[in-house]
Amino acid sequence: MSKRLLSRPWAQEVLAFFVLLYLELVRHSIRWEHRNTDFVQSVWDERKPVLGCVWHGRILMALHGWARQKDRMVALASRSREGEIGSRLARWYKVGVVRGSSRNPDKPGAAKGGEAAYRAMVNHLNAGGCGAVTPDGPRGPRMRAGFGAVRMARDTGVPILPFTWSTHRKTILRKAWDHHCLPHFFTRGVIIWGEPIHVARDASPADLEAARLNLETQLNDLSREADEAVAGDTIEPDAKRRPGTGRAPGKAGATA
Repeated sequence: MSKRLLSRPWAQEVLAFFVLLYLELVRHSIRWEHRNTDFVQSVWDERKPVLGCVWHGRILMALHGWARQKDRMVALASRSREGEIGSRLARWYKVGVVRGSSRNPDKPGAAKGGEAAYRAMVNHLNAGGCGAVTPDGPRGPRMRAGFGAVRMARDTGVPILPFTWSTHRKTILRKAWDHHCLPHFFTRGVIIWGEPIHVARDASPADLEAARLNLETQLNDLSREADEAVAGDTIEPDAKRRPGTGRAPGKAGATA
């Protein structure tokens, strides 16, 4: 019943509005600390392109971290029901959305629009815009990066910028694959930016794997730092590795 209801556009719009209301109220009630903002500040001041990366489970406060120039941002979202709700939410913030994701190996015949979405993101970054992706989305494993972001960085020359946040009090949806985080009201929180990751246009498969591992390691280290900084509950990566990682990647085209 709930899945059928959430497939209707009006229900998706209503839910997106209530999520928006929650986000606006909760983010303004939190006492935020910001760390390592020098590079992202230069991105805003000089209007440079950048590809922001945040784990899927921490996506709710991503737009709060991206405090300026939301009109320059385009986010990658899947074609799932959850992706549709997220897309509607992003539009409330005037953020552009590209829909598509890599193919599900369990459903090889199902088109996910991954290649078209990848090309659209690359074109936007080449035009000087900024992008946002979840390297472990849309299916996981949790906190394990794929090759989509590093390939975008290679094909555009735009640096990847890892990002995370945490709050002292939050609800962690442990039954969800991404252990999604819901911040509580009137608590303290921290927003942390990582170091930019540059990928050469002539990067070899081994270089891509090194950049992917750098991204995964940075995001996990930042997430642990954020959780510890606010004395909050920590979230660990999935014990499973992402298929195809840990070795040279294959043909480009996946977006996750």
